[in-house]
Amino acid sequence: MFVIRGTQKLLKEWDIEPLQVDIYPPLNSWHANLFLLNRRKNIVFMHDASRLSVTLFGIKKAQYKNLPTLFVQALKELMLSEGFDEQIVEAYTQEGKQMLATTTNSHSVMGTLDEIIFVMKELDMEHGCELEKNQWNNRIVLKTVQYQYPVDAFKEALEKHYKLENV
Repeated sequence: MFVIRGTQKLLKEWDIEPLQVDIYPPLNSWHANLFLLNRRKNIVFMHDASRLSVTLFGIKKAQYKNLPTLFVQALKELMLSEGFDEQIVEAYTQEGKQMLATTTNSHSVMGTLDEIIFVMKELDMEHGCELEKNQWNNRIVLKTVQYQYPVDAFKEALEKHYKLENV
């Protein structure tokens, strides 16, 4: 099960009552924020431990009820395009079929999330499709993950977790 730690703006738009979740494994914990780009609402999700980001572009009000499914689909597409092992992708996205919504709890993650949003707004992302934009966002070296690319830190964490589980 994933925990989505949304900003007040996102939780209000999503029309969901946040649950009280204090401690949760960082592997399944994500922060999310709503932002406007070109007069369209977009939601960016950021993995707490690796800072991997997945952005859903042009979200309409009717799509909020399917937000967990949309997020898992975008995450799965990104993981497969980045060369993740298919078994790991299936196992991890299977965990994401259920989600809990709660409030944010990490200023560090929110700061990095704001940086990604700033980059997207400033560059206005000349890249074409959503997948390319998500890939590009995860190829920014971040200090919070020991100067690694977020996608590499995420891949490393998942491989470590699922390889240990299978032993």
